[in-house]
Amino acid sequence: MTLSTDTGAAIVEAEIAAKEHTSIADLRLRPLTVRLKSAYGLGAAVDAFTNTSLTYFFFFYVTAVCGLSGTLAGLSTFVALAVDAVADPAIGLWSDNSVSRFGRRHPFMFISIFPLALSFGLLFSIPTGLSGWPLFAVVTGLALVLRFSLSLFLLPYIALGAELSDDYTERSTIVAYRSIFATFATFACFGLALAVYMPGQNGLLNRAAYIPFGWTGAALMLVCGLGVTLGTRGVIARLHKTVPLMGSAVRQFFREMGEIRRSPSFVPLFLCVLTFFVAQGTAGALTVHAFTYFWTLAPGALQATFLGLALGPIAGIPLTAWASLRLEKRTIAIIGLCVFCLSQFGMPVAKIAGLLPAGGPPLIAIIVGNAFVLGAMIIALTIAFQSMLADAADEHEHLFAARREGMFFAGLTFSAKAAGGAGALIAGVALDAIHFPSHIAAQGAHLHLPAETIRNLGLVYGPLPALITLLGGIFLYRYRLTRQKHAVILAELNNRRSP
Repeated sequence: MTLSTDTGAAIVEAEIAAKEHTSIADLRLRPLTVRLKSAYGLGAAVDAFTNTSLTYFFFFYVTAVCGLSGTLAGLSTFVALAVDAVADPAIGLWSDNSVSRFGRRHPFMFISIFPLALSFGLLFSIPTGLSGWPLFAVVTGLALVLRFSLSLFLLPYIALGAELSDDYTERSTIVAYRSIFATFATFACFGLALAVYMPGQNGLLNRAAYIPFGWTGAALMLVCGLGVTLGTRGVIARLHKTVPLMGSAVRQFFREMGEIRRSPSFVPLFLCVLTFFVAQGTAGALTVHAFTYFWTLAPGALQATFLGLALGPIAGIPLTAWASLRLEKRTIAIIGLCVFCLSQFGMPVAKIAGLLPAGGPPLIAIIVGNAFVLGAMIIALTIAFQSMLADAADEHEHLFAARREGMFFAGLTFSAKAAGGAGALIAGVALDAIHFPSHIAAQGAHLHLPAETIRNLGLVYGPLPALITLLGGIFLYRYRLTRQKHAVILAELNNRRSP
């Protein structure tokens, strides 16, 4: 493909820059409008709704409701994520080197949103009568389509955000907008699931309720995905340009992978995220199980807990914005990891040790408050990590003379998906190992869980993931890209780009 003239608002922005004797590099240092950042933030809703559904409801749906064993459910998630994770670097390379009149990123976002919405709706509409390996095959096949479509949308979308601005602080603001829309989508997911379609004592065990939930989510994804794709067309002219691949794509792929492995800032981030998602993949898959059978929360309390988790970013976003003006991004990430681990570890241990109220409003208030803290820390980590990765992409260009945002974010999502799949597999095997039954919906009032099984569920859900997460902070100490170093790098890059 060859580069042709951009159209519409993209041309207007380029002409304005020329009239004002302003370079494209100067444009990327200007603050973005609220409208543009809001249009861009819509894309985060697609990712947040999908991942919230898969993290907190899907594992419970296929095991407790559809009857798939914990091991097969974990294996299905692991296979889908592992295959998708392997494809991520190829998608990143493809996006980085794509050249068209619609830019490098937008065609991928437009094409992928349709199969993504369709597969999501189908995944929560699994026919009755399937069990064992046939059920495993259907679940895995749909999950593969869903995960691959999400990657095809998400990787170019995140890379687009890294290109919108070169300013160190503005990048955190862009990620904050993304986080705001992700928060709204997370809240919508919990609300639709627990208040609209699956309320009541046994709402989460009602198989028929998952069908409208799935298709409502699919419609929301379609609207938001098309909104961000069409709403950000005007920024195409200000994005970084690329030279199409020459020669073998396979050889280029391995060469670029070698470059990325030598990136001094990317590698620590990769290892930290890998560790974090192994842990949280385990915890997330067991969340509904733990809240229902370890904490024995009533439906209203369960909704309040998820609400606390979803509302945590309301405090986390401004707190992170305030901290980003005063602290290095690495420092914010390390603090966030430590607070997160303390919150995740302490609550189950305190319950097992008898240090918490036995039940009632006092216990619920403590659980909801802890969920709020976890939500705030998750958003702080998200903003810090993604902003750090955009800075690392500048460092990579400085070292290797190539823009590789797509490959960078592909590497990050590769670690998240591979680790998340491993975490789900650990969760599934753990459920079987502690003799936690599957197909709970069919057992009804006859369900009986020994005290030892309930205790072990709490340990696998909380302390184990927290200890694994804590290791991620050790890797972050190798990250050395500060605000001052980034300013020097950006100045040198702008000198190189000047004609």
